[in-house]
Amino acid sequence: MWQSLKRKILNRSAYFTSYVKLIPILKNIDKSSLFVDCGANIGDISSLFLSRGAKVIAFEPDLLAFSRIQKRFSGGQRIELINKAVADSDGKAMFYYHKERLKSEGVEFTVSSSLLREKINVDGEHGIEVEIVDLCKYIDALGRKVDILKMDIEGEEIAVLNKMISEETYKRVGLILVETHETKIPGHREKVAALKRRIHEEGITNIKLNWI
Repeated sequence: MWQSLKRKILNRSAYFTSYVKLIPILKNIDKSSLFVDCGANIGDISSLFLSRGAKVIAFEPDLLAFSRIQKRFSGGQRIELINKAVADSDGKAMFYYHKERLKSEGVEFTVSSSLLREKINVDGEHGIEVEIVDLCKYIDALGRKVDILKMDIEGEEIAVLNKMISEETYKRVGLILVETHETKIPGHREKVAALKRRIHEEGITNIKLNWI
């Protein structure tokens, strides 16, 4: 019970931090804007952009979280919900839940589900197979610019961003907001540091790491 309460508090704290940082961005969002939410969970951030009139595309592979976001936005005309994970290729992959997930009936631990088995807070022995979507290919096929891309994909962001840079997909996005997870994944501090160097060396200004 304590772990569940702690996780709920951390989730709300992260949401309010995100909200404060998004205020100046949301001021420039209107009905012409497109927001792509990768790792939408139960839709808290998507909801903020919908409230400004934006068109929203929300990816969420966790079945429990997806059922909540479906219910939350049932009948919504400006949001497209996709029960898949984003990655650097199309196909299928194993998806691992938080270690406390099976002990709780709530959605609080769904925020930590990951494609990466080595993530220290997931149960690497038990996973489910999910569909994965090549984000670069998906954005290319949209036929329009993405105004804001939010990426909270529990470690997969390194591979996705490196591909976006290599294929110059980042140029089709106004602003990319990314949460990195180097404290939870062995070896990711070096990968995040290398990604930061690459972003700096290539003069990329629209990718914001560790935005919350």
